[in-house]
Amino acid sequence: MKKVLSRVSNLFFPALICFVFITTMFFLPLSSSDAFAKSSVSTHNVTEKATTYITSFKVIRGKLVGNFDYIQWYFGKDADREFLKDCKCSKEMDHAPDGYWIRNVNPKIRTYSISNSAQYVLQTRSPYSIKWNEKVTKSQFLSFLKERNKDHTIPFHIEVKNGVVTKITEQYIP
Repeated sequence: MKKVLSRVSNLFFPALICFVFITTMFFLPLSSSDAFAKSSVSTHNVTEKATTYITSFKVIRGKLVGNFDYIQWYFGKDADREFLKDCKCSKEMDHAPDGYWIRNVNPKIRTYSISNSAQYVLQTRSPYSIKWNEKVTKSQFLSFLKERNKDHTIPFHIEVKNGVVTKITEQYIP
């Protein structure tokens, strides 16, 4: 029995080593830089989404550039929970006013270029009515910011791809 096991292991073990070596050569990158290149390519086209206040829009060297103050936007039960964490108020207040809560704890202002083909979406372009997800032109959006966002308190959702803003959507506040 020992001879049979010895013979099987003498044949099996080298074959196993050869199999592992060959599969490793085909499935692993040749160097660590190859591994980095593949991983960086896969994350390069990621679109970041964030809720933010817009603190300014300017034209710099012919490009539209915006400054964005990231915030945390909560609504519903999440808003109630976060409101109660932040609130230093009486016991009568047991939920977020108006069903939403905004937290702005990070003072960092981020600056991004705005894509020439960026999409602009508003909810309250008219101060007297709501028109859900109204797509507007860049000039209509800039007029809206100038007229209605003077104190920078309207939240917006932005989409940033490769460091460039590709979409800005107003968050409706009741």
